[in-house]
Amino acid sequence: MTDQHQAFDELAGTYSKARPQYPERLWAALRQRLDRHSLPHLAVDVGSGTGIATRQLALALPEWRVVGLEPGNAMRAQARRDSRDTGIEFSVGTAEDMPLESASAGLVIAAQALHWFDHSRFYAEARRVLAPGGLIGILQNNRVLEELLFFEDYESFLEEHSPGYTRDYRSFDIAVELSEAGFSQVSRSSTEWSRPVTHELFIELALSSSKMHTAVKQLGEKETIRRLRTMLKRHHPSGELEIPYLSELFTGQNP
Repeated sequence: MTDQHQAFDELAGTYSKARPQYPERLWAALRQRLDRHSLPHLAVDVGSGTGIATRQLALALPEWRVVGLEPGNAMRAQARRDSRDTGIEFSVGTAEDMPLESASAGLVIAAQALHWFDHSRFYAEARRVLAPGGLIGILQNNRVLEELLFFEDYESFLEEHSPGYTRDYRSFDIAVELSEAGFSQVSRSSTEWSRPVTHELFIELALSSSKMHTAVKQLGEKETIRRLRTMLKRHHPSGELEIPYLSELFTGQNP
């Protein structure tokens, strides 16, 4: 495993506590699409992290075997702790090299993880692992940055102190990519929602980011938190803010 695969190892506990779940509407849409097909009841969450989406997947598909593949040692260990008594299996694996037999799965998902993958290799590996008619699902929780002035300061801070970071790092056309990779019946579902958070919870959410972790290494944790608090107080002096999200589910069928 590469250093990139262990990028969140120091952040696993904070990641598990601070990151949001995915809207139930998207899981319902995924279930509806799966119900149209007779498929092997194996669902795989690739880049499963601490298992936030994996546990929601298991609830959405209670009769399926659910496997989370995560290369990060601490993230995988946190997922197992957080998922006791769920029946979910967490194993070492990457998006580009899944330890699964060909045509064995009915569903492969990636939740908030696609930007870490070699896209073309992941899509090819998903097609190998999926049975004919099986579905790939890509889930994204996207903050609507332009709706809060605070995020202009926040993103500018990251771009200044996290070398290589740009706020549009996840701006790729997933539907086009899935079609070009050979998936058919590509579809998109989306829903808008908001998440109220306190300043302290937002700081924990920020510190769960590997990009913010780079800024911490540059500035130190104390100074990073001081600057985040200053930004938050300037824009949201009440001590709370509401983060707007646009969440998306893209699916494609393995021919």
